[in-house]
Amino acid sequence: MTFSSDQLDRIARLHGGDLAEISFAAMLYALARARRTTCVQIQRGPLHKQIFLEDGIPVDCRSNLVSETLSRFMVTIGRLDETTADDAFRASVAQSVRFGDVLVERGLVSAEELMKILQQNLAHKLLDGFSWRDGSFRTSAEISESDSPLKVNVAQLILIGVGRFATQDQIDGSIGPLIGTELAAHPAPPLPVADRKLSAAHRSLVEALRQRPMRIDQLAPACGLSYEELTRHLYALTLIELVVPADRVPKQPAPKPADRKADTPVATPPAPRLATRPAVPDTLRKELMEVVLNHRRKDPFELLGVDPDRAGTTAHQCFLRFAEKYAPWKFDADLAEQARDLFLAGARAYAHLCDPERRAALVAQRARPAAPPSGAAAPDTFRVTTELLDPQQQFRAGMKLAGAGHYLRAIEQLEFAVDLDPQNLRYRAELAFCRFRDNPEANAITALTGLAEVTRIDPQHGLALYYTGEILRHAGRLDEAEVFLKRALKPMAPDRRPVDALRALTQERKASAST
Repeated sequence: MTFSSDQLDRIARLHGGDLAEISFAAMLYALARARRTTCVQIQRGPLHKQIFLEDGIPVDCRSNLVSETLSRFMVTIGRLDETTADDAFRASVAQSVRFGDVLVERGLVSAEELMKILQQNLAHKLLDGFSWRDGSFRTSAEISESDSPLKVNVAQLILIGVGRFATQDQIDGSIGPLIGTELAAHPAPPLPVADRKLSAAHRSLVEALRQRPMRIDQLAPACGLSYEELTRHLYALTLIELVVPADRVPKQPAPKPADRKADTPVATPPAPRLATRPAVPDTLRKELMEVVLNHRRKDPFELLGVDPDRAGTTAHQCFLRFAEKYAPWKFDADLAEQARDLFLAGARAYAHLCDPERRAALVAQRARPAAPPSGAAAPDTFRVTTELLDPQQQFRAGMKLAGAGHYLRAIEQLEFAVDLDPQNLRYRAELAFCRFRDNPEANAITALTGLAEVTRIDPQHGLALYYTGEILRHAGRLDEAEVFLKRALKPMAPDRRPVDALRALTQERKASAST
């Protein structure tokens, strides 16, 4: 359903709830809209996640899924092989340091690349929540400050998550009440999204509604989208209040009349000349990202490089050097946001050191026995691997059972793997085809529906295209089967299964023609 402003405010104040009643997307948006700083724990059966929000922005997410650890994620995206990842992981345990720090130290990734991968990993963990149809959530304001330097754009995350995982029932339940209602683009949504960050479909919808309010039946021909595509995109846009009923658009104040004579010409100022920003040396880019990755684990003395014994006289000079070095206006757009956050962190550290009482408390804190490094992984942390849930292990077990012809038991294992990692489209394709193999006559439609959802998310998913072609070939729908098998050739190469299936299809046609 679509929530009103008052309902979203109430959701943001909740201490807990049911995800079957308040979707993950609505809960996350309400907290972001209210700029809550909190820790949200979501749980579904044995699976749980902790999501840390600062001013409504997700900065960290921890779960009990092995597939969401940084090492496994980097193997999955092909950035590390398993041997290298395991070796680096063992080193991180032995040294009680972060896995990413080991990678940078060994030159396996740069600090800048690690930052991007960490951002992708965080988004991946959060996107999983959009697939949850049930479960519970609870919030807690009593959390320790996160040392994560990451940030996720909530509005953009919701657009992606809904696009991938929203069910048709969710979409129909939300969009149904809006049929016949004129919709409009909100001129100042609570969570702004830059047009360049929108997909082409989202952008076309928003631009059309900026021209004039329209009903859903008017939008479809105006944007050239199918009804299913249109309603899915509208569901996402209405969730983040980028599109709202026209009667909810705030009234714009009338422009004040100009205080001049009607015939007085208006002088047009010359366009400002933009100064060319000098290129940032690679060494400075590298240093910036290394500091950004770790700055939230440093105290003010460490961050600014201030000697505690001389802080009263040198803090000012150290801050000026820091500010000059990492001034955000020196960096291109790709690094400006990180530089700005670091610049502000330096300013807060300087304010801390300028206060004699806070500075004295910090000196006393440093004099106490050293605790494990902030954010470091103590050895015990890595001894609970047996408690972690590993969808890859379930998937391998399911495939082994399927290979032996034990399809019912294989389906149970594959369903568990998909339940733990619904973003893994290979798991979903194999589950669909395993259901078909268990009972081709009874399960063909169910299998085709599951495979269609995979190809909706990824139209070039070779395995799903191939399995769709095989099921259609088995049903005697040879022309349709040929289309899917040909589409599978390129993405599945050098796997020859689609080639062999096309040859078999040709033989079936000949046999059919001869009879």
